[in-house]
Amino acid sequence: MSAQGFGRVLLRQATRIGARRAETVAQRLCDEVGVILPDIRIWREGTRVRLGARGLRRRWTTDAALRWLGRLLR
Repeated sequence: MSAQGFGRVLLRQATRIGARRAETVAQRLCDEVGVILPDIRIWREGTRVRLGARGLRRRWTTDAALRWLGRLLR
């Protein structure tokens, strides 16, 4: 195998490993935030974490925990 071929194989493996890790971290974040904020729906779309609840926008301005979480999720 040539050096370029080996480099492509390593790059593909690294990409797959990185994608799996990002999904694992997103799921872990969903689980941990679900414990902290049990009244908010939290779901994962690939590597994105989404939040939903009735009146969430209004609560966003008054609840410091949500503001901190929003900065973390960006």
